[in-house]
Amino acid sequence: MTNREVEAQNRHSRGPDSSETSAGTAPPSPLAGLLDTLDLLVAQVRAYERALPPNNYPARAAVSVLGELARQALNEARDVAASLVPLPSAPHPFSPRELQVLGLAAGGLTNKEIAYRLGISERTIQFHMNSIFNKTGTQSRTEAVALALRNGWIAPAT
Repeated sequence: MTNREVEAQNRHSRGPDSSETSAGTAPPSPLAGLLDTLDLLVAQVRAYERALPPNNYPARAAVSVLGELARQALNEARDVAASLVPLPSAPHPFSPRELQVLGLAAGGLTNKEIAYRLGISERTIQFHMNSIFNKTGTQSRTEAVALALRNGWIAPAT
């Protein structure tokens, strides 16, 4: 067994509850268990390929297909895991009040409702919204909220 196969076997035998994270490393991916299992499967397929007699063609063909599927699944799982890594949020261009107004607009509140909640005039809310549109290059509340959510400037409403 190669070192990589031994590592995959060890990770798999420890189970999903064991954590190798230390102060300097990132937390495991949500797909870490799947990646470990697929690594182990690929390692097991290699071991079977070496152990099978050369004249056992049906078994070799089955193991070969299984190996190809396992490698493909592993590659796809790695791609998915990489796509789940959160992008660092860009700094927002808003004043604290504009950010507050945008967050309330994201919650579906009208200008009048936002004004009431913040204790300021509806006209002031309109000014804040226009400032948000100018800073983001958007033309509607929906566009501004979508851009803010996409860039991580505001948290999704729960």
